[in-house]
Amino acid sequence: MWQSLHDAWWRRATQDHPTAFYDILICQALQASSVAYQAVVTLRNAAYDRGWVKPMTLPCPVVSVGNLTVGGTGKTTCVELLARKLMAQRQRVAVLSRGYAGRRRPYWLRMEGGQLLVDGRAGAADDGWADEPQLLAAHLAGAPIVVGPRRAQTGRWAWDMFHSDIMILDDGLQHRQVHRDLEVVVVHARTPLGGWALLPRGPMREPLESLRRSHVIILTKADEALETVAALRERLSALAPEAATVMTTHEPVALLDAQNGEQESLQRLEGMRVALVSSIGDPAGFESTIRRLHATVEWHAAFPDHHRYRAADWAALRARATAQPPQALVTTEKDWVRLRPMLAAHGSWAGPLWVLKVRMRILDGEASLDDRLARVRGR
Repeated sequence: MWQSLHDAWWRRATQDHPTAFYDILICQALQASSVAYQAVVTLRNAAYDRGWVKPMTLPCPVVSVGNLTVGGTGKTTCVELLARKLMAQRQRVAVLSRGYAGRRRPYWLRMEGGQLLVDGRAGAADDGWADEPQLLAAHLAGAPIVVGPRRAQTGRWAWDMFHSDIMILDDGLQHRQVHRDLEVVVVHARTPLGGWALLPRGPMREPLESLRRSHVIILTKADEALETVAALRERLSALAPEAATVMTTHEPVALLDAQNGEQESLQRLEGMRVALVSSIGDPAGFESTIRRLHATVEWHAAFPDHHRYRAADWAALRARATAQPPQALVTTEKDWVRLRPMLAAHGSWAGPLWVLKVRMRILDGEASLDDRLARVRGR
C-alpha cells in the first residue's frame, strides 16, 4: 500500500502539466497545500536571514550537508566523503544525523573493533536504529554518529561527550537552529532546476533561491547527465555565484556476498540475470548502475525510501524469486542494514544475495572543496 501511495505521489509531484481529470484534481489540492508550505518556509528563512532568530553556535566548526529536494541526491555518501577527508587530516569528526525511520530518542553509534556500539554498549544491528546512521558508523570506524531530531540538543550532547574538532550536520539545509560554518548543498545532476514545485505539489523542500546560502554545491551522478551537465553548472553558478561547484559520481566498488560475508568482484555481474531489491530515494539510479555493470535486470522490487522490511515483505520477495528466478538478488548497502534481520530470522532464498557497495568519487572541483574545508578547520 505504502509503495503504491508513494509512487502515485511521485508521479504527480514530477508532472508539470497533468492531463487526466483525476490527476488534475489531486494536483490542484496539493498545490493549495504548497502555498501554505511556501509561506512557512519563507517566514522561517526570513527570520534567520534577518537575525530575528539566532541559531545556536557550537564550540567547534560545523559543516552542513543538505539538499533542496526529497531524497535520492546522495547526501549519505557525501557526508562519508567529507568525513573521510577531515579524518585523513587527523580531525576528530562527529556526525549529527536526523535518523529518519528510526527511534525517536537521541542515541549515538560508533563502530569499534568491528562491533557496533550504541550509547557505548554493544548493540544489535537494526534494533530500531535508523539505517543511514548505521551505514555511516560502519564506514567511518571510530567516528561517533549522534542521532536525534533536535540538532541543537544532539550537537551540544556530542560536544560534551566527544569534544570533536568538527561536526558534520547530515541533512542540515532546512534545520537552521544550529550555526554552520560551511553550507554544502547536494544536487542530483538530473534535477530540473526550476521545473518542480514545492512540497507537497512537487518534491522541492525549498525554493531555488535557497542555493544562495551555499558555500559548496556538490553535483552528484554527473556522469549520468553528460549531455546537460554543462548547462546545469552554468545555472547553478547564476543562482549561487559565490559557491564552489564540485562534480561527482557514485562509483560501484565491490559486491558483498550477504550469505558468507566475502567480497566479490564487480565482474561477477557481467552477463548475469539479476533481480533488485531497494528502498532508496533514487531506485532508478541503482538500476542504471547495475545495467552499466552489464547485468540484465529481470525485475526490481522498489519500496519507498527508508522502508522497514517485515517478514511478509521478505516472504513475498522469496516467492517472487521462486516464480521468476534470477541468477542473483542484488540490493544496496542501506537496504542490507534492514534486510539482514529478515534473513537471520526467516532464512535466505535459493540463490546468491549480493550487496552493491558504492562510494562518491570527485570528477572535478576537488581543489576548491579542499580549500573550503581548510578554511573551516582554521576557524
